[in-house]
Amino acid sequence: MRNQVTTKMRVPISVQRFPSRYPLMRVRPQADWWRSRLPTERSSLYNTHAMLLLNQSLLNTYLVRLRAIARFWQVELTTSKQREVARELAEAMDNPETLARAYHALTERERQALRALLASDGQMPQRVYAREWGEIRMMGPGRMERERPWEEPTSPAEGLWYRGFLFRSFEQGPDGAYEAVFVPPELRAHLPAPDGEQPDITLEPAPAPVTVHPSAGLLPDDASTLLSYVHNQRPRLASKRRWSDQHKQRLLLRLRIQAPDRFVFLSHIAHSIGWVVEDETGHMRLQSEPVTAWLEATTVDQQHAMARTWRDDTTWNDLFHVSSLQPEDTGAWRNDPVLARNAILRHLRSCAPETWYRLEEFASAVKHVDPDFQRPDGDYETWYIRDAKTGAYLSGFDSWDAVEGRLIRYLITRPMAWLGIVDLGVHESSQRPCVFRLTQGGAAFLGLTNPPSPVEPPAPRLRSGFRVSIPAARRYERFQLARVADWVESGDCFTYRLTPDSLERARQQGISVKRVIEFLDEVTDGPLPRSMEAAMSRWDARGTEAWLERAILLRVSSEALMSRVMSSQRVSHLIKERIAPTMALVAERDWPRVAAGLEEMELLPQIVGLNGGESQQS
Repeated sequence: MRNQVTTKMRVPISVQRFPSRYPLMRVRPQADWWRSRLPTERSSLYNTHAMLLLNQSLLNTYLVRLRAIARFWQVELTTSKQREVARELAEAMDNPETLARAYHALTERERQALRALLASDGQMPQRVYAREWGEIRMMGPGRMERERPWEEPTSPAEGLWYRGFLFRSFEQGPDGAYEAVFVPPELRAHLPAPDGEQPDITLEPAPAPVTVHPSAGLLPDDASTLLSYVHNQRPRLASKRRWSDQHKQRLLLRLRIQAPDRFVFLSHIAHSIGWVVEDETGHMRLQSEPVTAWLEATTVDQQHAMARTWRDDTTWNDLFHVSSLQPEDTGAWRNDPVLARNAILRHLRSCAPETWYRLEEFASAVKHVDPDFQRPDGDYETWYIRDAKTGAYLSGFDSWDAVEGRLIRYLITRPMAWLGIVDLGVHESSQRPCVFRLTQGGAAFLGLTNPPSPVEPPAPRLRSGFRVSIPAARRYERFQLARVADWVESGDCFTYRLTPDSLERARQQGISVKRVIEFLDEVTDGPLPRSMEAAMSRWDARGTEAWLERAILLRVSSEALMSRVMSSQRVSHLIKERIAPTMALVAERDWPRVAAGLEEMELLPQIVGLNGGESQQS
């Protein structure tokens, strides 16, 4: 709840006082439709088509295998015709007593393999199943008759195949058809119900790190800065959602964390969440309703809104942002980034809030309980991914650590850390994060705890030199202050300065000096100094009457020499102003060209306190 100070702060910047595109709104909670994508059983990732019935499965089976199944189930066949044998077997196998006897006749490993398949709703991609329970050798009827593989099956899966508990089918996945193994529904109905819940990962807590990199609030701080910059500068994009280098560098200087990959992520979120759109001329502009709603929310709500956007965003492909990987978009394969990140978020629920865990142990635990979290069809052969350092293709399950392991590390140390879901820690012997912990806000985002209570930041402060210091967390007031004052520096507190340019910018937005004065008087922790108010009012009436600017002083030994300099075609046009018989001002960027011109005049200048000069003055 806003206190009295905050309420007063809103008054002069509201739509009634400042003609603005940003009326007061409340954040609307977004629907958690993603929960339907998170299976409580592994099977829901696979079960896209109805499985074949038992009779149809048996009809698709060679007669020699049908006879092997009949012997195991102790079924006396009365015919040698394949269709009739299939019918007799289907009737016998659908009997609960016969099924129970056959189930107990399985070996323990075969029962374990069967329970694993039943836990996946009775169906699983063959590649995934074979990795744990072995291959099924495919044979024609002649070879099957000669080798009699049912007598000594090479794997639990092959044992179930010749015992009649396991069959094959083709299912349609996002990347095309894939081969699956399944238990017919008639058998499943009478088999012991397994524990269908996917096992949770188990982790041992890690010691607290030497250095902690807290994340809470930093991305919202920089998001507010980005919104202010877009509103004031209206930068033009270089291409779709890509900033020009000029505007990117100018904005990076104002961010609390200036990492380029984080800037790309923040910019993408700003578009995906609906804050920023591109007009017909290619310039960015803000959408008033979602921007105002977000700025007025609490820090936790702001973080959660950004985290939900990333969690559900199909256009941000995390795999393609892992710096040590080079996925090749050949069109022959595709991954589902939403599926992968939601799986890792689901496994994070096994972590206790505010407890440190090792990154590598978390990845190993996921590999143990949910190795196919981003490849539900178990396909580790057709994805074209190179190692960025060696250029070698990473294929097969043996490359899991190099692909899935690196993706897990990226998800935790990049988006999840940026979004304030986790904090990162570094030990003395490590140069990169090696441990993580769920933040209070992250635990609330995962539904583990209630959101932490909001903390009211201090009020902004007026400082000398027409400066205003405002806590970073006062993002709504800071956005409004940036409309009427120029940015100076960033940090836990941001500093802005009132200047003729910033007041002119405010005037062009329909914000008068009188309203700026009212705003400052309301939001700051003390009355507006009389001198500051008088100076702003005087500017409003008379315009700019004084200037302060950085320049380089050119000083020569005599008035005659200065006259010679002023008549030089190479140097004279670089002189901004002659301020004394032997002194003149030069723009800071032009001093190297002035030095070169003096060289042509056969003068060796003493360069003091400038880059490239050894002489310094304190």
